[in-house]
Amino acid sequence: MATLGTYCFDGVNFSSATSLYTDSSLSTLAADGYYGQGLIVRQQLNGILLNAQPCSACLVPCGTGLSASISNQNGVFDANIDLANDLGAVVIRCFMGSSIPDGIIATWNSLTTNRLTAADNHNGVVLLNGANAQVDYAGILNQGTGLPTYVGNQNITLLSSSPYNSAGSCPTQGTSPANFSLVAGTYVDQGTTQNVTIASDAIGCGSDAGTIPSPVFTMVVPKTSVTPTPLNLKIFAPLCGTAFNWEVDCPVALPSFSASPAQSTIACATATTTYYFVRNATGTSVPYTVRTNTIPEIGNFVFTSSDGSAYLNDTSTIQYYIIGNSTAIGVRNGVVVSSVNCSGGGGSQLRISDCQTGNTWTMTNTYGHVLTDVLQYQQGTPGQGAVYCGTVTQVNISGTNDATVNGAQSYGCGDATHCLQ
Repeated sequence: MATLGTYCFDGVNFSSATSLYTDSSLSTLAADGYYGQGLIVRQQLNGILLNAQPCSACLVPCGTGLSASISNQNGVFDANIDLANDLGAVVIRCFMGSSIPDGIIATWNSLTTNRLTAADNHNGVVLLNGANAQVDYAGILNQGTGLPTYVGNQNITLLSSSPYNSAGSCPTQGTSPANFSLVAGTYVDQGTTQNVTIASDAIGCGSDAGTIPSPVFTMVVPKTSVTPTPLNLKIFAPLCGTAFNWEVDCPVALPSFSASPAQSTIACATATTTYYFVRNATGTSVPYTVRTNTIPEIGNFVFTSSDGSAYLNDTSTIQYYIIGNSTAIGVRNGVVVSSVNCSGGGGSQLRISDCQTGNTWTMTNTYGHVLTDVLQYQQGTPGQGAVYCGTVTQVNISGTNDATVNGAQSYGCGDATHCLQ
């Protein structure tokens, strides 16, 4: 079993160093033997470091799940997963415990992935950024930063304690997290720390008001070439006392489904195009229970490629795809945000609660609005008179219309420009 030690080397990094020493003045050579850092190991023989070799004990095979729990401590947990030579979508799922959110980021071939969804996202599960605003997926405003996205259950202390850069120790929040590396299936404290700063846009936690405040999150990393084979997975746990678990599937082709080309309404149409999706999961420990849906459901990521390298309609404007000439899924920012029966005339019905009076109104869901959307409407069928705003409280219902939707746009109840106050 390897032991942790502090050594000094005569180079810019361990890979290019000539020798290891036990003192900072580089006067006392470390004992001959094997030394490892990151994904490499080198033998020191007669005081000289030999060529770097891959560290097999530093890699865990894909298809592996792992749990970690630390009490009265915080940390950044680094793991390297061997994806072998397969190509396809690498599905990563994680559960960050019931109360303390953690950050996650995956890196393969120098490309980072930090966007996540969850089971029933937009269907009871509500994902919020640090400003307490709902987002289509966790990390939507964190793309291109190369920084982790923080998921789990919402916790205001996560943002209020940032930056985590003090020299103190837990349980005092705001201390610099310790660095851990996964070796032979165990996270090993490396004896160093790093500072962590968290921005509001890097947060995508589950709301306490949602049906599942801390769901299992899903991430997809496309592996588009045979090499490199390692994937790096980092969990950032800056809050003191955390627990998390994760599992990384081996690369596979994502399940496919047939649907119509994109359209702006939920009118029934013939399926002529093949798309792909990733299933979400539930549970609190690995292995998770992966759902078995054969077509996308609300909260699924959807793609135009089987390896997950291209999201379907990765824009902020909702588009509809008709499956089996019966189901209209609404896709926005690469996520299924609605699923209703298609209709030759426009759509099934919805019910809203007026922003000012709280009165309920029923109308045809012509534009495929989803739960919590704030839409404009007029009373009557057809609509007449003043334009009001209301929050969608029910979709895909049947009833007698007494109002008419006024457009596809979603606003806010406090929007004095578009909503009668």
